[in-house]
Amino acid sequence: MEKKKTLTSRQFGKKELLTCVKNHESGITLVALAITIIVLIIITGVAVSTGVESIRNSKKTSFTTELEMIQQKVDIIYEQRRLNKEDITFYDVLGQDVSVLGNEKLSSLLNGNSGEGYRYFAKEDLNKLDLENIEQDVIINFTSRDVASVTGLLIDGKMCYRLADIPSYQGQNIEYTNKNIHAPTFEVNITRLSETWQVALKNVNNQNQVYGGELRYKLQGDENWILVGERAYFEVSKPRHI
Repeated sequence: MEKKKTLTSRQFGKKELLTCVKNHESGITLVALAITIIVLIIITGVAVSTGVESIRNSKKTSFTTELEMIQQKVDIIYEQRRLNKEDITFYDVLGQDVSVLGNEKLSSLLNGNSGEGYRYFAKEDLNKLDLENIEQDVIINFTSRDVASVTGLLIDGKMCYRLADIPSYQGQNIEYTNKNIHAPTFEVNITRLSETWQVALKNVNNQNQVYGGELRYKLQGDENWILVGERAYFEVSKPRHI
């Protein structure tokens, strides 16, 4: 009966020992490589996710900033026209007719409402409003102060065309609120001259709490408004009531 031989460390050959060490090192290398690949995949995934989010935020910021710039310009024009400081008809012919957008696109922008009073402004048309480096086309209604992007932007799963459409938008409130709840009061003195009548206004008082504005008046049918304090009377051929 054969006896099994037990090899001592001295009897174990160098060749067998080196082979065992190499196999052991190879096993460690493969494990380290697998771990490294997994870590790289995780890092790449995080980097891609962060990059996509950064691009979205950049687009949202650019979209919002441009609409705010246009809206501020439209608000200024609105106030200047209201105070008769700007030609009423000048801005109504700027840009292009909104019909160039087509009925389907216009209907989606206006929620099916009428396009009356709106003008289409391509990027190059906005230069006429002293607005430069705007990268989107818009439609504008100078009477209602409505500004809408033609292309829009998908933000948080919602298609946005206006500032008011942007979720959690905390910027300027473009909704017009009429604070003129009190009619101005004044006294009228009528004096007959040789061939005309002089109508003088005295103690003109505006009780409305509107700050930073100006109080103006004009005769019915006249085009020019008169700032209170510039002139206190009118001359007419015959007053309506004596």
